[in-house]
Amino acid sequence: MGNDRPPGAFALMAALPSEGEILLARLQVTQTITYGDLEILLGTLGDKKVLVAFSGLGKINAAAAAAAILSSYSVSRLWMWGSAGAYDLAGIEINDVALANEEILGDEGVATNSSWQPLDAIGIPLLNSKGKPVFNRIEVDPLELKRSRQLLGEWESLPAAPRIHVGPFVTVSAVSGSTARARILSNRYGALCENMEGGAVAQVCLRYQVPFLEIRGLSNRAGDRNKKRWQLSKALNNCQRAVLYLLENWDKV
Repeated sequence: MGNDRPPGAFALMAALPSEGEILLARLQVTQTITYGDLEILLGTLGDKKVLVAFSGLGKINAAAAAAAILSSYSVSRLWMWGSAGAYDLAGIEINDVALANEEILGDEGVATNSSWQPLDAIGIPLLNSKGKPVFNRIEVDPLELKRSRQLLGEWESLPAAPRIHVGPFVTVSAVSGSTARARILSNRYGALCENMEGGAVAQVCLRYQVPFLEIRGLSNRAGDRNKKRWQLSKALNNCQRAVLYLLENWDKV
């Protein structure tokens, strides 16, 4: 297709369509493009030209979808949204919203019977950015983050808005299946939450030099596999409201 969209278009991505019901209800679709089984919706949300895609679960699906978008369209930025499992940290509650200041690839490294070491131990970076090697940690674009923090800080003060937390996210291939495993990752990385896609998308965006942002609704405690305690619907509602607020107010700051 090749650069069909103007440079100002926003690329928006989540893993599953069930994570985007509110956004899809407001999306005015003008065109649908397919790449294999990947469907990309072109249209508008409010006054913003957008591309919306659902990658499928996991790092490989997410990286493939992000690369398809960024190699085929001129976009100003790529935002990822969805749900996440919150680590058990003081002040963080289910249904709060988390904004990533960096993505950490939590599985890449060296695992022995007694320890784990990041990619630095191998000595081979994921990529080089601006002359510097990038290993497990990928920073969110600082200007994108600053603008988003300001807007979401304003939104947080409105009635019925959830609390906003800013910090590192961990991307894993296998989510924590126990509180003990979640505690290990939380202590290792000092992160807010874990997900299965964000780090891969952040890496692709860094390679294509497109600003990346990630917002997640905290639907459950990482390691808690009792889905009766999860609040997925409300967490996703809050997350999508945050995305819409950013879209509606992006040009005001």
